[in-house]
Amino acid sequence: MTGPAGNKVSLGGHVVDPLVEQDKQLGKNDPIDPERRPAWIVQFVARLDQAAITELRTEYGVRLTDYVPPRSYIESLSPAVASRLRRDDRVRAVSLMGGDLKLSAELNAAHESNDPEDPAPVDVVIFAALADDVVAQIRSFVPADRVIGTLDDRGLGGAFVLRLLIRSGVAARIAEIDGVRWVEAVPPTIDDGGAAGGDQDAPSDPPSTSRIEVADRLGLDGAGQIIGVIDNGPLDIAHCFFADPAYAVPGPGHRKVVQLRNVANSPAGKHATFTSGILAGDQGDHPGKNEFRGVAYGARLACGNKNDIDATSSLLAELSAAADAGAFVHSNSWHSAPQGAGNPAAYDQRSADLDRFAWTHEDHVVLGSSGNDGEEQGPPGTAKNAICVSAVELGGGTEDAVKDGNPGPTADGRRKPDVLGIGCGVVSATVGTACGTGNGNVRCSSSRATPWVAGVLTLVRQQLTEGRQRDGEPHPADAFAVTGAMLRAIAVDSAIAGADTRTPSLARGWGLVDPSAALGQRTPRLLLDVRHENGLATTDTCRVTFGLEEPGRLAVSLTWSEPPGAVGSDNSVVNDLDLRLTSPSGKAFLGNTVAAGRTPPGGSADRLNSTEVILVAPAETGEWVVEVVGTEVNVGNPKQGFAVVVSGALAPGGTVTPSAGRTLRRTDPVPVSGDPG
Repeated sequence: MTGPAGNKVSLGGHVVDPLVEQDKQLGKNDPIDPERRPAWIVQFVARLDQAAITELRTEYGVRLTDYVPPRSYIESLSPAVASRLRRDDRVRAVSLMGGDLKLSAELNAAHESNDPEDPAPVDVVIFAALADDVVAQIRSFVPADRVIGTLDDRGLGGAFVLRLLIRSGVAARIAEIDGVRWVEAVPPTIDDGGAAGGDQDAPSDPPSTSRIEVADRLGLDGAGQIIGVIDNGPLDIAHCFFADPAYAVPGPGHRKVVQLRNVANSPAGKHATFTSGILAGDQGDHPGKNEFRGVAYGARLACGNKNDIDATSSLLAELSAAADAGAFVHSNSWHSAPQGAGNPAAYDQRSADLDRFAWTHEDHVVLGSSGNDGEEQGPPGTAKNAICVSAVELGGGTEDAVKDGNPGPTADGRRKPDVLGIGCGVVSATVGTACGTGNGNVRCSSSRATPWVAGVLTLVRQQLTEGRQRDGEPHPADAFAVTGAMLRAIAVDSAIAGADTRTPSLARGWGLVDPSAALGQRTPRLLLDVRHENGLATTDTCRVTFGLEEPGRLAVSLTWSEPPGAVGSDNSVVNDLDLRLTSPSGKAFLGNTVAAGRTPPGGSADRLNSTEVILVAPAETGEWVVEVVGTEVNVGNPKQGFAVVVSGALAPGGTVTPSAGRTLRRTDPVPVSGDPG
């Protein structure tokens, strides 16, 4: 079967046609030991619907979760099952994966050049069912003192990883083992703390209190919320922003720190103390009064140490631990560089860890900084489901320029950063002082902007989960368990509230998060928050119909929490949803065809990003229709959930079809005294 054009897959920088590779392998007529369970690429003739996926899993025992575009999955199979699959009319090819397709481009290059460098940390991702056998094989030729540890996330639905200290030649040998799925270098983690030189060396006015004034008027301070933060060590628990005289040790009863994970036994960190203060710092004996209190100063913290991730923990395990402590918003002011310094961000195991966490924990949102100027982007911020943040300065028109952070796109072409946050002139807690504050000798940094945005989203989450969006008071009937996808959509919608001719851009993303817009104080909004169980399968469509009662600006934002991409794939996209908008006069607009702050009619659908935006201005009055289309849902949980925010001069009412399990909610600006933001 020849199949259509566009059948090549790309893994580790190697581009292959599975059918060509299959024919080469069969042509050798070299039978494979029937006891072996090699890795295979199984490519299908056409995209699979839910019924076909269920049938294939039942008939062949395949997982169909490790997706590689186009129409392919990586599976660990016996030769007999591979042979049966080849005879299935739905299957285009089943080809063996050689070690070159299981070794990262960096390790491949080092091996091919006979790189003589000293051993370096390497992660070996192993098929879960074969872990014991593969570990035994590796230990038979890798000395015990070269085994750093095991990262076993199978209980979390994640990967089994063996971390080793080896040379690239040994890594290439390991990649040839049947049960090995992927081998990559362990990337260094980098604090995104900003630089102290140039225009970075002078403080400016602290922005956070005045910027979030609208939250105070709406009675929002983050109370009842827990924020997860991973940084370069523990915060200074003795600082007045975090101390609790009644509880010397962090725990569920502590007023500010419900959890502190620090296996590496790092001392209190300057960076960790500062970013935690931006998130939720609040002086215990004067609650809500310190001028430099955190954005969500009533919230509490579940704290982790990124040095643990450098050693014997995983990002999935750390995020899961924070979730177990009650955190739903997760802030990370650091990045790793799996692709090497200065290069576009590759999709690695840490990216997959974050995406798996967000995919299986629908109520959670994870943020990551975009690195400091002159560095590079990297996970966690460059994962598909993360909000990647760069820094700007508040006031005086300086929001126009990015002051710290790196532009995208990622190596597979996705747009990052997503949004901007206030990261200049921020004053927060100073480590090693009783109650000291300062700017940390840094003018601007993405590491300050990230917790600022995380704090804003914590306030949004408090508002929606407590049902405060109607009038600022809690109404249980209005409350709902907001998803991470919805918080991402709200962040983007708030940023495009200030869209201009530079929106979007590879440096600014969708623009600066506006807390007043995020809290629903700019225009009426429609919120559609759909969970995976009520989501879309391939070819499904969900429609939202609403009216626009006066000409003006209309914005539609769609986000969805993607399944993890296949580690090693040079295209991390798994599920593709498409956003369409039809005007009263029949004009059709497509998501992410925005240019110079406006969406023209027509264009082509976006096949890369899990955030899509339509901006129409001026928009005509009358009935509009938003459609979210399940173009390809290759991995479901059981389907693909999504979130939509529509904002503008909306008429009363609005409907969603099909409506089963899907509730369309409306928010309107709350009458409060003074300027809303």
